[in-house]
Amino acid sequence: MQSAEMKSKKIPPKVNHNFTQDEIFESLIIDAQYIPGDSKIFEAGSEIKWLDMDLVQSGQRFFQKHYASIVFAHSLYFVVGFGFKTVTGMVIRTGGFYGLAKATKRLLSTIWYVLRWYETDIVGKYATGYKAIAKIRRTHDALRRKCNQGKLVHDFQTEEDTPNDQLLKALEKDLSFLDTSTFKRMDLTYDPPEAMSQCSMAIIQLTFLLPVFAHPEAFGIHDTEGMEGFEHMWALIGHLSGIDDRFNLPLQKPGKEFYMKFWKEIFIPNFLVRDRMIGQIQETYIASVRQYIPMFSLSGSFYYYLIQSNLEGFHGTELYKLINWNDKISIFLIRTVFGLFGISTNFKKFVNLVVRFMMRKVLVRAGLEENKDNQEQSNGTNYSIDT
Repeated sequence: MQSAEMKSKKIPPKVNHNFTQDEIFESLIIDAQYIPGDSKIFEAGSEIKWLDMDLVQSGQRFFQKHYASIVFAHSLYFVVGFGFKTVTGMVIRTGGFYGLAKATKRLLSTIWYVLRWYETDIVGKYATGYKAIAKIRRTHDALRRKCNQGKLVHDFQTEEDTPNDQLLKALEKDLSFLDTSTFKRMDLTYDPPEAMSQCSMAIIQLTFLLPVFAHPEAFGIHDTEGMEGFEHMWALIGHLSGIDDRFNLPLQKPGKEFYMKFWKEIFIPNFLVRDRMIGQIQETYIASVRQYIPMFSLSGSFYYYLIQSNLEGFHGTELYKLINWNDKISIFLIRTVFGLFGISTNFKKFVNLVVRFMMRKVLVRAGLEENKDNQEQSNGTNYSIDT
């Protein structure tokens, strides 16, 4: 926990621009908590010196090729991101996940924006995708400033009690083999030194990246051609979202081993930092997702990530006792489908088409696709990505 003096002053530490990977890791989880989440660097994608447009388009083609896998991975991994108090605190203050209706609306809106980033031009200053990123960036910055000014206040004190739930006990037993004392830990608090900091933004970015780069096979991604482009595309999205280049991990191209380090030393130990508020938000999120796609319970979700990530020493004995028959059937079906992805390209294309049709139908039914397209039609022209 950081001292009250450091927290009140919010003085960002000196930053070395020539980072080794260990220095990047250290700086991100410690220094970045004191630095505002918006770099204040505003430029169109075409103005970014390191931008490689061929790689961006390769990344978008990678998404189209693995559409079903990536949509499922994102849907499953969001619940992991909600386990970070530095991120969840902002969600709680804005009330976005109070009740199933609000949670569903926020979830579908997020999906709509992410699909715009993946499927339209995010480079041109007046393009649809670029403007979608800019809108999210303005929203994040406005919320950050309101929090720092004391305008978004929430009393977390009564909600930080550790719940006496079976899930937490099962996780503690199944992950007891981890020596978490050797892991680098972040300042896990709902009231961090800087609301919506560079650390928070990087955690959100990693929530999208980790399933693809740390254990792609778990989500049916057996062909990695174009993965470098997907990483570069997320470096661009991060930059345009306000992440400083020194905390923009995909820009550093750290490699699978480094992504696994974040997964093991930051994300997994954070499973054990659960309180009543985090539990409620995670449960509400899972309930909102299950309205549209077959999905596990919360216990089943944790079991799936951990068992599929091939974490050495994890057997999931206690978690398995908590999962129901729906979880077991879902896990069997998803493993089968993702396994077939590595055997039959035609089967994968068929599943991609079905999932794409379902996503479109859900967004239209929710009024997001039609309404937002009408609002954005003057902002730029969509361009197609050949698959």
